[in-house]
Amino acid sequence: MDPLVVVQIAVQGAQDVLLALAAGALACHLLLERSLPFDSAVKGRALARGRLAALCALVLACGLYLWLEAAVMSGSSFGAAGAALGAVLTQSHFGMAWAVGCVGAVFACLAGGARNSRTAWWLAAAGMIVYAAGKAAASHAADAGDFTLRETVHVVHLLATAFWAGSVMVAAALLWRSRLTTAATPAQRVAFCTQLSHLATIALGVVIVSGIYNATQDTAHLSAPLLSVLYGRVLTVKLVFVTLAVLLGGYNRMIHLPHLQAAAQDDDAYRDAQHGFDRLLAVEAIAMLAVLIAAGVLGHTSPSGGQT
Repeated sequence: MDPLVVVQIAVQGAQDVLLALAAGALACHLLLERSLPFDSAVKGRALARGRLAALCALVLACGLYLWLEAAVMSGSSFGAAGAALGAVLTQSHFGMAWAVGCVGAVFACLAGGARNSRTAWWLAAAGMIVYAAGKAAASHAADAGDFTLRETVHVVHLLATAFWAGSVMVAAALLWRSRLTTAATPAQRVAFCTQLSHLATIALGVVIVSGIYNATQDTAHLSAPLLSVLYGRVLTVKLVFVTLAVLLGGYNRMIHLPHLQAAAQDDDAYRDAQHGFDRLLAVEAIAMLAVLIAAGVLGHTSPSGGQT
């Protein structure tokens, strides 16, 4: 495999992680508004700064990815790719799709970056949607053209995955070792964990439905056995990590969360239940990180075999 393609895969995986972190910071901020209103301003500012950092890094990653794509498409070295940037941007479908996605990332960064307000949240979310639309237009989902059902479903899949993975990863960081807030009561922490579980469940449902549709579309014309091609093997790895994350999240929701809710009035029992929930959520966050990395590899793998 071309070393530049390997770097591209790494940069694409980084973009997926950064989008998830930005979406997760946004989602957790909204959950804090509902469950910890007295402390949401302090934590909200921290989450807004984290969202801004993730979005700024996403913009930089977009620029690096364009440079790498110019090098790969022109067959030039990394250092000489600048001469091909104009042609890639103006004469290729990738260039147009990249421009849409980059505009969305920049808009989310500048319009909805570090400000802590409802308007900023909506602007950041709008920018993320535009970014996801550009990314979908540069993926396998655009093989049949733009503005199709397949491309729309892929946009929904990307956003649902980002909010599912991001909310888990950001919440795991907030909850680890009681960092959510030092002043929150057990009932308020339980409220946050309950709302997080509801959000993750809804996002997971959307991910599963849209993911099944995407998989059937991508493999519809595959004549060889799925595991005989690289795309099928990478997809299988991704599904293994998705299944692991689902099992971990399901166990947390069905076992630890009821214990947490029942123990809210007992300090000792509550601490044990909260630590159990937090530990499993941290493992789930690691599984979600693996899902995002696998998705980055999958985006650079042709359903018919080989690399895109």
